[in-house]
Amino acid sequence: MSGMSDALALLALPFAASVVFVLMHAYLGVHVLRRRIVFADLALAQLSALGATVAFASGYPATSAAGFGYALLFTAIGAALLTLTRSLARHVSQEAFVGIVYVVATAATILVVDRAPQGAEHVKKILIGSILTVEPADVAKFAVLYAVIGFFHWLARRPLLALSDQASSAGRTRLAVWICDFAFYLSFAIVVTSSVTTAGVLLVFSLLIVPAVIGSIFSGKLSVVLLIAWSVGIVASAVGLAGSYALDLPTGAAMVTAQAGFLLLAGLAKVLLFVDSQRRRRNLRIAATSIAAAILVTLLASSVWLMTVPTGDQPLLAVVESATGIGPTQFLRPSERDAYQSATRDALRFQGEVDRLNAMEKAARYQGTPLSDDDIRRIASYQKTFNEMARGERFVQEVLRSKTQVRARWIVGVPGALIAIAGLLWFTRRHWNGHWWGRHRLPGTTQPPASGNSPSRRN
Repeated sequence: MSGMSDALALLALPFAASVVFVLMHAYLGVHVLRRRIVFADLALAQLSALGATVAFASGYPATSAAGFGYALLFTAIGAALLTLTRSLARHVSQEAFVGIVYVVATAATILVVDRAPQGAEHVKKILIGSILTVEPADVAKFAVLYAVIGFFHWLARRPLLALSDQASSAGRTRLAVWICDFAFYLSFAIVVTSSVTTAGVLLVFSLLIVPAVIGSIFSGKLSVVLLIAWSVGIVASAVGLAGSYALDLPTGAAMVTAQAGFLLLAGLAKVLLFVDSQRRRRNLRIAATSIAAAILVTLLASSVWLMTVPTGDQPLLAVVESATGIGPTQFLRPSERDAYQSATRDALRFQGEVDRLNAMEKAARYQGTPLSDDDIRRIASYQKTFNEMARGERFVQEVLRSKTQVRARWIVGVPGALIAIAGLLWFTRRHWNGHWWGRHRLPGTTQPPASGNSPSRRN
């Protein structure tokens, strides 16, 4: 129970901040999708990062008032540029201008960072954020700010939604359209600027787009899209936070990956569950065929790679060994087999010591009394020693594994390639026959003829 309570205490505020972020960002993401400028949020987020980087290079912390001012200034300039691109959309797609803004902002960030001390660490923090360190005052600030912006969007919902839906601007002057667009992009810029320093560019983009895309997959009605987007975004954020804590992963990256995982599940559910039975069977056949073909292509490529470069990395062979428990010892001599097994045992033992020390340091950091500087240095020294020893044993394993791959290149590679080629030829023949039958079938027939009575044989 202590571990669970500690996890809840650590993740409660980040989860509360995530909920606030999802409620505001997913709503803006729906607007972005309807305006068909998907990467506008990424461009504005990068402009915000550029502003924060300029503040950092000038000696101001990115989270300070000056840092926020710099970031807001750059995103406001971006909002003005995006507003002006609407009048040019009849000649060139707005996405082209958005891409240019993003690329220029990224290049400028690199130029500024190159002159700033500890610039690489700053860029990393801007990309993945530091949502775990959010404070209660920060969550309250976000909630109040987003409530004000949400109230503004509710008051101006009719013109903003009309412009987002690409509705006709008849009855509105060009100045009125520009004012509405700039108001939207400026509010968008304020939201992005306030969240980038905490959540990071990658998570901000994910929270803006992924929940909105998931909602749009299942409905075109705004209220339904928002309900789905908010629900999925909150659940995915919780899963990402829990996964980052359980697996000791970077929090922002784990949350982005969780969002992507939910998008994949939503896509599968849409094509396999929320369709009629006939289309569901067709989609299942297509999915099964695609997966089988992908496996055969991977097998063919891996077999050819094994035969041509046996000493190189063989990822498929490693996956098979891991899944079946069958190691490379079958192709080793008795003395080599003993050396390989000894190296495997020692590598596992040394890695276990490293994991034990990591767990000790993590427990002291989150649960118990913090370690002294001497204890931290001692643990770091032990970790370095055990890592070096484990690396040496893994080197022995790699040398011996390379020998087995050279000896097995023809024994394993040739049959694997032949099986893959035979399977791909079978799939090709089956697809061609089905294509031919679909074009030449007689009226009233629904099934292709048996292989023994194929059209070519009758003729």
